[in-house]
Amino acid sequence: MNGPNRESSDADVRVSRMKAAPGEPWLSVHAIAEYAFCPRAGLLAYENKRGDVDDEPPSFDTLPTFELQAIENEIARRRQLMFRWIYFLIMVTLPSPVAAHFQQYWLLALGFVAMAFASYQIVNTMVNLLTLLRRRNDALTSRCAEPDPSSEQLQSVNWFGMFHHGFESQILKESLRDIEWQFDGRPWRVLRKGSLAIPVFRTRSPMDRPNEQHIAKIMAYCRLSTFCFGHDCPYGIILTGEDYSGFAVPNHPSFRKKFHDSLVELRHLSQAADQRSDGFIPIDERKCSNCPLGKPRLVYLGQRIHRFGAPIQVNRSTGWKGNDVHSDCGDRFEWTPPFIGDSGNR
Repeated sequence: MNGPNRESSDADVRVSRMKAAPGEPWLSVHAIAEYAFCPRAGLLAYENKRGDVDDEPPSFDTLPTFELQAIENEIARRRQLMFRWIYFLIMVTLPSPVAAHFQQYWLLALGFVAMAFASYQIVNTMVNLLTLLRRRNDALTSRCAEPDPSSEQLQSVNWFGMFHHGFESQILKESLRDIEWQFDGRPWRVLRKGSLAIPVFRTRSPMDRPNEQHIAKIMAYCRLSTFCFGHDCPYGIILTGEDYSGFAVPNHPSFRKKFHDSLVELRHLSQAADQRSDGFIPIDERKCSNCPLGKPRLVYLGQRIHRFGAPIQVNRSTGWKGNDVHSDCGDRFEWTPPFIGDSGNR
């Protein structure tokens, strides 16, 4: 066999191992990425059918952050709102001298309450306006080089900088499904430009370089983007922190390997678990420190993890101030994870 044909054959073998046989379980991108971090985390995600959940701003932050047009619309709305509150403040202030002259103290007190409430609303609206104006300035001034689609190295990007290169943001309402490899997931956004469909996901954790879990996740999204849209996907984007910056990760074999391995290994592990023959799953206790799946919580709170919809028996241990505690990982695998945030006796 000549060289090129042999390389093509080897590539076919590597890809074919990801194809699912009939009856094999469907996996989620979240579970695959969790497996890349820890096999036990991946199995827990599979058994609880946890879907993709990217880090979003806190629920109390209702202001738009990542869409320029939405920011512009909200600025206009907040300005109108502020003028209305200013008008209201003037209207409730005008009768105050009259009420004081005629010693109508109840009316005067009611006016003071209304003025205080209106003043609070004006200040709150102004604070929100300043936040929106800062976000608009970031959107208009942020720049980055357009990622080189042929590069095999990580490249720095900026969310709004990509828009200046002609990309448009698309929000997916449903998960993407790969019927050949039998997994699904929904990226936080997809950037579209011509024949390009670039998946994006966010993490609020700032970092100098994406870890294996994040790389496996974005490579899974690249596969879904290519399979479902039929468009070119030379890289995927991971946004880190809160400053709109991140990395373009090349859709290259050196980066895809962790995703491929995790997909295949989790599929085998999940099949064994379905048949109750998963046995001992190796762990790296260095990864357990501050892992949310091993975080202890009080038993009496009654928060139990489920396995395919059925609650798992609690695996008790002594925790903070002698109270009984348990954790998701501890319950599922019947052990006590070493969580460094716990000050109790382990």
